Amino acid sequence: MRRKWTGLSGRLSDTDLRLLRVFLIVVEQEGLAASEVALDKSVSAISLDISKLEKRLGATLCRRGKGGFALTEEGRIVYNAALQLFTDIDRFRDRIGSAARSMAGRITLALIDNLVTVAEAPLVRALGEFRRDWPNVVPVLESASAQGVVQAVLRGTAEIGISVLPRTVESLDTIPLFRETLLLYCGPGHPLFGRAAEAGLEEVQSHRLIWPSVRDDPAFDEVLSRFPPGARSDNLDGRALLLLSGGDLGFLPPDFAAPWVARGALRAVRPDAIFTENTFRLVTRRSGERSTAAEAMMTELLGAFRAADRDVLSV
Repeated sequence: MRRKWTGLSGRLSDTDLRLLRVFLIVVEQEGLAASEVALDKSVSAISLDISKLEKRLGATLCRRGKGGFALTEEGRIVYNAALQLFTDIDRFRDRIGSAARSMAGRITLALIDNLVTVAEAPLVRALGEFRRDWPNVVPVLESASAQGVVQAVLRGTAEIGISVLPRTVESLDTIPLFRETLLLYCGPGHPLFGRAAEAGLEEVQSHRLIWPSVRDDPAFDEVLSRFPPGARSDNLDGRALLLLSGGDLGFLPPDFAAPWVARGALRAVRPDAIFTENTFRLVTRRSGERSTAAEAMMTELLGAFRAADRDVLSV
């Protein structure tokens, strides 16, 4: 017995679109059983979807059973209308995407100094994808200290920042991107250089430490309190130069220190017991609306760090 065709009532929902896509595939595959592979569903699940669509439309769309699969008159109308609907949706998506990609302008990113040393691959991937999708938007990259990145975002001279945050800033939104381990190092002129891996902790902690400008691991403050303060530097290059001079101990990311370690100019001091972590964060202003290009860049950055198996903690 055929249903009385009542048409579609109310708004077209995501569920309606899903059911219509199932119906299109069933028609194109000429039956429910033939659609199992394409839909990755059992015949009973496909039949249930078709029944839900028929109930939603108040019409019998197809005959299915021992006699084979055949569309009803209503089914042919719905099939042709659904084809047109999804063609229009695809056309809409293409037009919006084309309009977005034709937008011109610039987007400024403020990056903490030496970020490329520890995050080259995801940064290159994100920038490459962004430039492919947004060819008329020019990325402007600025390098700064951790505090400089925060100030650039707060002032609005940069739409996006990537940095270690020395403290929580209420007017900023942040998304953790990845964690970085830091080890303690010394240079060839330091008294511990010849026995860096075996020195006693008490002796290690009697030597001056190059004070890091930024730290976000609360446990790190407790570690620092055990060392007498030494020289200061707000970037990795400065810290490396001070270490190579042999005067003080200092913390560096292993990737950054690797070239000097390889040629015997730096050695890790008790890496089994003395280490810490920093968390790099994506930083934007909480107030104000982000540009479409900025939203796209953020999406590319988060996707790239996920693909690199970095520890993206939230979105």
